[in-house]
Amino acid sequence: MSGNVAKLADGTEDHLKTGGEQITFANKSMAGSVDSSCAEVFQLLKIRRKHRFIVYKIDAATEAVVPETIGERKAGLPEMLAALPDADSRYVIFDHEYTTYDGRPSNKLFFLSWFPNNATPYSKMAYTEAKRKVREVFTGVNDIMARTLDEAKCAILGEEAEESDQEFGDDDF
Repeated sequence: MSGNVAKLADGTEDHLKTGGEQITFANKSMAGSVDSSCAEVFQLLKIRRKHRFIVYKIDAATEAVVPETIGERKAGLPEMLAALPDADSRYVIFDHEYTTYDGRPSNKLFFLSWFPNNATPYSKMAYTEAKRKVREVFTGVNDIMARTLDEAKCAILGEEAEESDQEFGDDDF
């Protein structure tokens, strides 16, 4: 524990540098399980093709991964990207339909781990820890991760991402 923070019995933290102002962090829960509705909705998307995408979140009350948003079949990538929060992590299953080079219609299922740059560290840790449990439920999907909407779009469409807002690139070390 830092020398500037004192943990209280009710879970709040007393910040000594701010004169004892008490704060609590939102979205500090961890996922203990995956709700059964996650698998049911996933099967409707994967086998029956009833939905285009499903956004999953960790419910703070039950500490379980639950479906948050279900996109209609006629929805597309812009609607899925609009359903992602700017400041919190999420999981997304997206059914991407495309035409192959020889003209055949095809599709791919993507499992997107959404970790935006301005999400809290607690949110990122909770979703990273729960990912193993969630991936056991979602079989037959391509695993991708994104921090920005452009990264998510490029990963799904198979395009090269433009310059990132990172200070250092992967080749700098």
